[in-house]
Amino acid sequence: MPNNQFMHPRNIYRKPPAFKELAVKYPEFNKYASVGLNGKIFFDFKNQDGLRLLTTILLKKDFDLDVDLPVGRLIPTIPLRLNYLLWIEDLFNLNYDNTKKIKGIDIGTGSSCIYPLLAAKQFQWSMVGTDINKEAIKNAIKNVEKNNLQNLIQVLEVSEWERLLPVAVDEHYDFCMCNPPFHSFSNLNSSDDEADNATGATSEMYTMGGEVDFVKKMIKESEILQNSISIYTTMVGYKASLDPLKNELKAIGACTIAEAGFYQGRNARWGIAWTFQPDIKLKDFLPNKEFQKEKLKLRPPVSFKIPESYDSTTALTKLSELLDSLKLSISILKSKIDESVLYQADIQAYENTWTHQRRKRRMEKRLADCKRQKTNDCCLHVESDDERVDHHLEASLKAKPLFAATLVLRKTDNTISIDMLHLDGNRDNSHQVFQFLKNRFI
Repeated sequence: MPNNQFMHPRNIYRKPPAFKELAVKYPEFNKYASVGLNGKIFFDFKNQDGLRLLTTILLKKDFDLDVDLPVGRLIPTIPLRLNYLLWIEDLFNLNYDNTKKIKGIDIGTGSSCIYPLLAAKQFQWSMVGTDINKEAIKNAIKNVEKNNLQNLIQVLEVSEWERLLPVAVDEHYDFCMCNPPFHSFSNLNSSDDEADNATGATSEMYTMGGEVDFVKKMIKESEILQNSISIYTTMVGYKASLDPLKNELKAIGACTIAEAGFYQGRNARWGIAWTFQPDIKLKDFLPNKEFQKEKLKLRPPVSFKIPESYDSTTALTKLSELLDSLKLSISILKSKIDESVLYQADIQAYENTWTHQRRKRRMEKRLADCKRQKTNDCCLHVESDDERVDHHLEASLKAKPLFAATLVLRKTDNTISIDMLHLDGNRDNSHQVFQFLKNRFI
């Protein structure tokens, strides 16, 4: 799948499902798979029954969710749904600690109720799912009850002529999300990949005026609701929809606007988030930003194995010490899905602290010697140097980062490794830090 490297770093489907294992564990899977001359198993993603089976298998295997996907309804693409939810989790990590209880609304939850199910199961968020279709509501409730998640998920039927966001005067939600009907009725012959791969109800994929008009209605409601929802988000199927929607948000006075790119397999979707609260921080998630600018593919993460002399604890301690010594800006990310992850963080560098290490150690020794000797002249000189360093640090904090990357310490079977994914800035600097860490471990 060409865009797997652009998936969210915490998306477990960055590594595609092992079809051989699925074929052994789930015999019914073999009906929709074939074996090539090289022994590799191929799956027919165009076959509706096969795709429905694969989706239910992955939901059960990876999330312990038992989900009924009715024939004739949209079959949810799990990697895409996970990309969207992980971006929302990133926004919460920017604003809240992990003890906060999150409550959200999913507009148009569908018969699968996929977003509330994943949100409740993986993140323990409370969710309200809405839909206008009685049959979809009925099946969504059935899926919630099958998984005993009634304490976290409420499913509501709404009217398409009323509000999209059923928020009472005294209610507050941390976020809302929406997977709107992407296509206009004038575009019934859409060549969209997900539309091709799923025979959904008309209301799930088509609407008057397309997704722009649909989301504009949501934006107008948000202007009225204001802080009743802290973070408003929606997905869109066309990148061209982003600009008119951002213009609409600027016109109504949204404090902050952010966008995201969700890449999986051969298709892409985009997300947009906004808030009316000045204290709420939002962050873009554009993993292909460098590709858009330079027309070059984002390279896959670089990785090295840590020697067997380290266990999980000593490896984490060593990595923490090294990162502290580099004086990087670190935003720790918590993975509730991938149990192999021991540590994960977004890192940024505002000054080069990884080269000329010997010279820096000599300077530190000189400073220590001066403090011991309490020599006024020497100390005055060193303090002057230190002062200049402080000014440099202060200036660097206001500057653009030298580079940004995601760093992951993981343990798979008995192997501990470090992965580093370059996101932005100077790639050489990113590689030098990777090499610095590798040299200190090996």
